[in-house]
Amino acid sequence: MEEGNRVEDSDGEAFVRYFSIYEGNVRAFVASLLHDWSGVDEVVQAASLVMWRKFAQFDRNGAEKDFLNWAFMIVRFEVLKYRSKVARDRLVFSDDVQELLDAEAEAVATTQSEREQALQNCLKKLQPAQRELIEATYGSGVSIKDAASQLDRTPTSLYKAIARIRDSLQICIERTLTRNLKEGPA
Repeated sequence: MEEGNRVEDSDGEAFVRYFSIYEGNVRAFVASLLHDWSGVDEVVQAASLVMWRKFAQFDRNGAEKDFLNWAFMIVRFEVLKYRSKVARDRLVFSDDVQELLDAEAEAVATTQSEREQALQNCLKKLQPAQRELIEATYGSGVSIKDAASQLDRTPTSLYKAIARIRDSLQICIERTLTRNLKEGPA
């Protein structure tokens, strides 16, 4: 390995720590930029290798969140490489549209952990019967038809009940995130 690309042990440990914290955000960002699952693993792997090689250039004197911004910058380049590789086979958005999609994807990926925490809090606020429906539908890994049968309901009524619960969870999550944004970091 070239001297300029060598990652010292302390750098390696720091990289692993940062990457393990933000890997879900990076993967979500890549998935939202590609709009398909076929290249997500390929791009995440390529981007993580670039991050590993260039980690010595990352300024660790800033906030840990700076790592995510740095990672997103590398991911954008890797996504562009991937898109150009598959451009002949795929519909490609204009640069303006892609920039808008990229900005929205970054905003969503950056708040992923906050959204997951808000979801957990909102799930706790559900009525016991609603939680039972959610757990039976999503927690057990069975089909809607089987879950409906176990709950002595029709699949249609279960779909409708789950849709109402999901709508209320979405509203709760948005309210929680808005409230957290107004209150600022703890």
